[in-house]
Order: sequence, then structure tokens, then C-alpha cells
Amino acid sequence: QIYEKSGAADARQKASNVAEDAREAWETSQNPWVYRVSSVYDTMTAESEFAMAERELRKLDPHFSLEEWKRDLVEVTLPRTMQLFLEGRIKELKPSLGEAVYNRLAAESRARKKEGVYIDTNVLGIMNSEIISCTPDHVNKGSPIILLHFMCQQINCTRKKETGEIVEGSEDDIRAYIYVAALQREYDEEKGELNWKILDFMLNGAVAYL
Repeated sequence: QIYEKSGAADARQKASNVAEDAREAWETSQNPWVYRVSSVYDTMTAESEFAMAERELRKLDPHFSLEEWKRDLVEVTLPRTMQLFLEGRIKELKPSLGEAVYNRLAAESRARKKEGVYIDTNVLGIMNSEIISCTPDHVNKGSPIILLHFMCQQINCTRKKETGEIVEGSEDDIRAYIYVAALQREYDEEKGELNWKILDFMLNGAVAYL
């Protein structure tokens, strides 16, 4: 596979530093969700965080496993989410997005359309996923908020819609884009089911891959 070529070793070597940078960027941002989770983060170890998260989430689902959840997220949910995001099909993501992040991603999609450009929509792989933190939602008393860092292999190529002319990047400019997402599970009373929502989602840099 393409991500196993020579550039992979360098990207993997940077992954731990990237995760730490991602958490720092998240904690120092102005997003209101950050203040909800960062106020308690420093008083908890990762081990106790994860144990707390599993304990709380098992109140909603007795069979919940954090590791199985992450595996399903990486193998199924994130590839689909990233595909729709890159294709600008944000309305299809609305049920799984918090209101603020939906509005922001929709605005970004509209801006690209207005400029008459489109980005390469190929998702080559999701990798180096790591749960950065699991913290209680003390404000809304909801389920724990899980902060996830991951890399998405994409082609950095932006074209003009009318002519197909490349205005940024190239067809062989493969990069590992680094994202941080905050997720929370909630109960949908209308449908009578448990669903995960992405409360926030942000790009935190990119690593050249080849």
C-alpha cells in the first residue's frame, strides 16, 4: 500500500510529537468545548481517564469497549466522514455533527464553491490514530468527551472547477493531514438509539509523505 513506502517511517516518527502538539493546540484554542474538557484534564492520568470513560459509557451500553470503538471509528466511520467532507457533502454529515462544527464545515464548503475550486477527494488511508484524552462533561452532564488525534492520507491537489487547472499542489503530492476531533455519545429520544456526535473537528497540520 502507498502509505508503506519510504515516507511512512518519517511520518510515524513524528506521530507522537504531532499528538502532543495537537493536544496543546486544542487546549489553547478559543473553542468553548476546550474549556469544558481542559479544566479537568490536568488532574487526571490517561489511565484513570480511560477507565472513567469506559465506566460511564457502559452505563449507556454495557458492552462498550474503548478499543473496539476506536477500531470501528478508524476502519468505518472516519473514512466515510472524510470522504463526505472532502467531497463537500456536508449536509449528509449533519446528523453526526454538532451544530457549531456543522456550520463551520458548511461555510468552508460554500467558500470553495464560490471560488470555483475543488480539492482531491481521494482518502488513501487513516492511520496513527490515538485517543488523547477522555474527560467528563461537567457542563451538560452528558457522556465523556473523547479527544482523538488521527492522520488521513490525502492528495494535496486543488483544481479550478471549469478548466481542471491545478492551482495548488499536484497529482502526486501525497500528504498525511493531521486532524483532531472531539466526540461524544448521546441518546436520540426520537429514534430511541445511541449515536456518536463530532462536537468539533480541526486540521492541525500536515506531513509530506513521499
